[in-house]
Amino acid sequence: MASSPLKVGTNEQDMGMSARIRAFDWSKTPLGPMEHWPDELRVALSIAEHSAFPTAIYWGPELRLLYNDAWAFIPGERHPGALGRPGREVWSDIWPIVGPQFEQVLETGRGITALEQMLPIVRNGAEQETYWNYSFTPITDPAGKVLGVFNQGNEITKAVVSERRLAFQIQVADRLRSLARPEEVWAAAAALLGEYLGAARVGFAEVDEATDSLTIVREWRRADPIPALQGRTTRLSELPPAAVAYLRTGEVLAIADVDEILQGSSEEDARVGAKLGVRAVVTVPLLRDDRMRALLYVHDLEPRVWKRSEAAMARDVAERSWAAVERAESQERLRESEDHYRHTVELNPQVTWTALPDGQLNRVSRRWFDWTGTTGLGETWAEGLHPDDREATFEAWGHSVAKGEPYDMEHRVKMLDGRYRWARSRAFPRRDNAGNVCLWYGSTEDIQEQRLAEERQRLLINELNHRVKNTLATVQAIAFQTLKGDISLGEARARFEARLLALSRAHNLLTEESWEGASLERVIADTTAHLAGDRERFHVEGEPVFLSPRAALALSLALHELSTNAFKYGALSGEEGKVLIGWTLTDEILRLEWKERDGPPVAEPARRGFGSRLIERGLEADLAGRAELHFEPDGLRCVIEASRQAIQGREANRV
Repeated sequence: MASSPLKVGTNEQDMGMSARIRAFDWSKTPLGPMEHWPDELRVALSIAEHSAFPTAIYWGPELRLLYNDAWAFIPGERHPGALGRPGREVWSDIWPIVGPQFEQVLETGRGITALEQMLPIVRNGAEQETYWNYSFTPITDPAGKVLGVFNQGNEITKAVVSERRLAFQIQVADRLRSLARPEEVWAAAAALLGEYLGAARVGFAEVDEATDSLTIVREWRRADPIPALQGRTTRLSELPPAAVAYLRTGEVLAIADVDEILQGSSEEDARVGAKLGVRAVVTVPLLRDDRMRALLYVHDLEPRVWKRSEAAMARDVAERSWAAVERAESQERLRESEDHYRHTVELNPQVTWTALPDGQLNRVSRRWFDWTGTTGLGETWAEGLHPDDREATFEAWGHSVAKGEPYDMEHRVKMLDGRYRWARSRAFPRRDNAGNVCLWYGSTEDIQEQRLAEERQRLLINELNHRVKNTLATVQAIAFQTLKGDISLGEARARFEARLLALSRAHNLLTEESWEGASLERVIADTTAHLAGDRERFHVEGEPVFLSPRAALALSLALHELSTNAFKYGALSGEEGKVLIGWTLTDEILRLEWKERDGPPVAEPARRGFGSRLIERGLEADLAGRAELHFEPDGLRCVIEASRQAIQGREANRV
């Protein structure tokens, strides 16, 4: 086949590869004129020319290159000069990779296939990382000798890079998702991006434009020789103004060679550049509300032309990291808030609870369980209330839910030990923007001590009223008994004053709030001293018992009532009457008995007066026990039983 000369007027740029091949002077190459080409080369060339797939032929020992139109874009700017040249010359940049592959085919006579092969091809003066799928197939003569190599393949750089970029983005997302602290996010993101880009240093800096400060918060470095920047703080105004102004626009700043950029710049800018100790830089600004809040920087020790895909990946990692940091900070604030709320609830002596707009409780703090052994949810709340209080409680709650009004109710709660204690439940509605109730916030407070204190206060007030009347009667009776009989005026006056002082001491015993306690014998003595100048009318017997202030006060009140009643109506109203007071103390109970003898006949009263109620009810509440009055014909008998734990305070061993 003779080579065809170019036709006059033909544009070389528009020529197809078939025309170029036929116009090429092959006689100046080892292949020789086309008409002398072997049939194997002619057949291979015919297949290549008719194939729509990128196809090339490397022929002879020098692997001289022929290729079709589909393959022409592969050599880039080397086309069409690559035609007829040795493969080693055309692909000098990638020959360390493909050269051994050609040698393998030539030596073994077997083809090879390369998938996702990375080839560092130089394009437009810069080395680029490219990826290819291709095959090398031997072209042999009838004797099996390899005459050339048939090559087909295509570039898959975009697909490989996209796949790897996606895999890296997934890796970053998965890694950052598991981190709970902002500093962990910065550190992980810097390390991942540094490894992905093969950089020397990657870090994050927080920016505060209000204070003109930039602080390196986290940094990853490939090797020690590069200086560490983490922890350093510098003024934003110390950086090159042009760079800062550009970053404020939100665009990525990529510098291939810092030294080249700084040539001819000010000494200050040159000094800042020298401090970095790097040649190539990518900086990604993170803006929020039009203010620069943070920076991601990527450094390399040598000049480097940054690919757009690399700058885009740096921006992507920066944005993902910032979002992860914001999420981590939000979660940390939420954890702190929940922890604060949990401790507030757990340490609160009250039961806190919430309810839905329909009144159904949806959360009850654990203290309710500690009280009642139930969760408080569903029907268990009612189970924790006294049966007599349930109807009124839920009626009041239903009214509040229906009207959207605050709830306030006192009821008794059944504790784990089976006892009931008074509690106060209150709730207030939370409303949405439309004014509708969206949630109820409630609390239940133990007010048992408050109720007991109020009861004691009522008793004391009633006692005060009662005591004023009794005091006047007692003074009158003291005066009458003191002055009757055949005694001198001086002696009568002395007895009268002594009994008034005894009465005063009894009143002091009742009103001294800071009283630390007293022995039972002293309580009896002080309470009865004003009624009998002659101590032989009282017979007191019992082992030493030291009473708590509360028990002493309660027994003083009861004994005062008993003694006053005895003086006015019972054994002490006559000359011969006596009172026997005795008590015994076991491991659990104090039992005290008041017995009147040799007084007027006794009959059951038609109704109980305040004094009787004070004795029976007051002692039951204050001493965790009971008091019984027996109106026996030969004299009143009062039996008082009190819990030892209730009557003995911290000084029980003092006697």
